[in-house]
Amino acid sequence: MTTPLEQLDIHHPDTYAAHGYPWAAWDRLRREAPVFWYEREDIEPFWAVTRHADVMTVSQHPKVFINGGGRLRMTLKGHPELSYAGRDDFGLPRGWDPDEPPDMVFMDDPRHRHMRRLTSWAYTQGAMRAMAPHFAALAQRFTAAYVDALQRAGDTGVDFVHGLAAQLPLTAVGEILGLAREDWDRLLVWGDALIGEVAPTHRRPGESRGRAAYRLLYELRCYLEEVIAEARAHGRQRGGLIDRMVHTPVDGRLLDNQQLNGYLLLLIAAGNDTTRNAFSGGVAALIEHPAQRDRLLADPTLLPLAIEEILRWTSPIGSFLRTAVADFVLAGTRIRAGDTVAIFYPSANRDERVFSEPYRFDITRSPNPHLTFGFGTHFCLGTNLARAELKASLTALLPCLADLELCGEPTRIRQTHVLGYAHLPLRLSARARRRRP
Repeated sequence: MTTPLEQLDIHHPDTYAAHGYPWAAWDRLRREAPVFWYEREDIEPFWAVTRHADVMTVSQHPKVFINGGGRLRMTLKGHPELSYAGRDDFGLPRGWDPDEPPDMVFMDDPRHRHMRRLTSWAYTQGAMRAMAPHFAALAQRFTAAYVDALQRAGDTGVDFVHGLAAQLPLTAVGEILGLAREDWDRLLVWGDALIGEVAPTHRRPGESRGRAAYRLLYELRCYLEEVIAEARAHGRQRGGLIDRMVHTPVDGRLLDNQQLNGYLLLLIAAGNDTTRNAFSGGVAALIEHPAQRDRLLADPTLLPLAIEEILRWTSPIGSFLRTAVADFVLAGTRIRAGDTVAIFYPSANRDERVFSEPYRFDITRSPNPHLTFGFGTHFCLGTNLARAELKASLTALLPCLADLELCGEPTRIRQTHVLGYAHLPLRLSARARRRRP
């Protein structure tokens, strides 16, 4: 019996953690109800937008579908959207503004554009070309260390997510922001906490994962407060990213501690998530599709196309919510002012109207108009950085890619916004272990 549309589950984090992306549900919605009023007991209702063209349309109309309406991510009732820092126990004692958005993603133009311009210079294609040799050297070093760990671990294997995939994004964030090297390991723990992932070793006795994540987020905010204070005192002449953020006016005024804290939280979270999850998912896809892997190994010039297919295939950002501020007809459906609209990027990236055989992993796919980085006003700030990191990481891994195999059941992040593997256990094949000293 076919499940009624009213019973499909595309919103619950437990579904994503247990079963991965709800591809079958999105396929049904694209076919039968591409703009579907999604109403369930445990979440506030929204319009689910699942086709590529309709996701593009919503993204192309930022004056109708705004980010500043209060809902940006799917959250269950009783689990509110990212808190406005002026309303919680961190911001209240500091007298922070309760109405200040958490970060620039919650803003609309022109303020969003002005805030974005403050850091966009650090993420241009030119900036990434200048950093490419450094990224390549780092990736080679991290890969060699990971392969050595695999060799020592034998059949037990080593988690790929934290063992390798997180290393270059973590280092890049630390270097670009200008954070002290001895603090980078803490960034990894804090970055996990931002998406609700806290290893048992980082929890206190009797502490739930959610409570531990909140505690670690509080620690991160305190750390950023110290970094901001240090930049105010000594950063005027240094010219690093944080130093320039602290000393550069936006709309004629310097950002205050609350605005800077939220902005830096965003850069740390975004800088860690997308590349790590795309790299992990891409390597898993290459292992699961050996013919495509071997084709890439035989012709490394295919790497740019392979990266785009990995980005489409993994789609590390699941959705964003927007608020309609005017009536709008989308694909024949009238959306009323005040309604919430959810745009699902992975579904758009499997739209058979745009992608031939969308469930075929094809490293030669071209054209490949995926929406992994979004579209329009809120197109991902770190797009160039993500591509540069993926190029360096995959290039370094290619020589041993054919030797990698799964050695256990992967686990997924319990999230509906940031999607990917929480753990991906890999090992060297027995043949490869015998071949290596």
